[in-house]
Amino acid sequence: MKRMNQMKKKWIALLLAAAMAFAMGLPASAAAAKPAPALSSASLNLKKGGSARLTATLGGTDVTAGMLWTSDTPAVATVSHGTVTAAGPGTATVTATTGDGRSVGCSVRVGIAGIDVSSRQGSISWSAVKSAGYEFALLRTGYGKELPQTQTDAYFAANYDGAAAAGLKVGAYHVSYALTPAEAVQEADFCLSILAGRRLDYPLFFNVEEGSKQAALSADQLSAIAAAFCRTVAAAGYRAGVYSSADLLGKKLSGSALAPYEKWVAHYGVSEPRYSGSYGIWQYTDTGTAAGVPGNVDLDYSYRDYPNSAPQASDISVLSDTPAALTLRKGKTYQFKFTPNGISGTPLFQSGNSKVLRLIYQKPYGGCFLVKVQAVGAGCTAVYSRSPGRQGTRRCVITVP
Repeated sequence: MKRMNQMKKKWIALLLAAAMAFAMGLPASAAAAKPAPALSSASLNLKKGGSARLTATLGGTDVTAGMLWTSDTPAVATVSHGTVTAAGPGTATVTATTGDGRSVGCSVRVGIAGIDVSSRQGSISWSAVKSAGYEFALLRTGYGKELPQTQTDAYFAANYDGAAAAGLKVGAYHVSYALTPAEAVQEADFCLSILAGRRLDYPLFFNVEEGSKQAALSADQLSAIAAAFCRTVAAAGYRAGVYSSADLLGKKLSGSALAPYEKWVAHYGVSEPRYSGSYGIWQYTDTGTAAGVPGNVDLDYSYRDYPNSAPQASDISVLSDTPAALTLRKGKTYQFKFTPNGISGTPLFQSGNSKVLRLIYQKPYGGCFLVKVQAVGAGCTAVYSRSPGRQGTRRCVITVP
């Protein structure tokens, strides 16, 4: 019995020694793990100029006052003792850190307030909109392509002039019904004829609605249609983008063909849109109210302070004596004078849609080219030039009412 007790004590001593050795080999944090701090919110979505209060806790105790608060992008959001202030559009991370280095972060997204409108809102007091704190407006140019006299938004021109005069930045959108890329190009030409060279600060968006025939197309088909519209307006010097619901953007409008273009996502009744892609604008309600706007209006946040305008089209290989857009009555003709500028070879001129505009002739004239066209059917198209070794370039958008 005595020998058994001695053996038992020996094994206990060995086990204690092993446990002490193991504990000595662990870092202090593992030997005595400390609780991590927590914040009252993991993310914030703020309007520029707004603020929100974050609370930090440690083991259930409020330690807000004792934390070191920092922001990785002060131009977007600043923080002081847990109060986050929205400084400008974009994203930032606010971090709270304990004295011994334990930290926790909060993602902050800051947006500029804006509205998007159409003829549905009627006459708008744009000075009142500006005074209410809205900084941009997205205006409907129209929809489709078949009937310019009825499918042009009746309030577009007035909205553009009023918003610009009040000091708001302006963008635009065109509601699409195109079921093929060719139809999308025709819609883009129609949209460009409505714009008639007006400058845009914000992008020009291709608008795809939930429940439309387009939504039933495959992702490849719909992306190709949207890309055709975007390429066309981008070639005219506008910054192009795509508008749709978060669901449709995520499922059918997220391919590589649309990667170069801006995204405007619609998602209502949520703290932030459930869309994993990059986006510049969020339409967060379609039942909002804004001073100066009759009835309900769509409200938006822009997370980018878009520059005043996209770079203008840089192809000056052919110079024209005609403005970028004009209207011709059916049966009427028009003659362009195009002058080659630093190119060799003969440029080829053509109509984008021979059912709307017919090319009568192209002939040389004293170092220039005279190109005569005739309006043959209602619609909207453009005259294009193609120089040797270059891609085709739109020279003039023509609307036939």
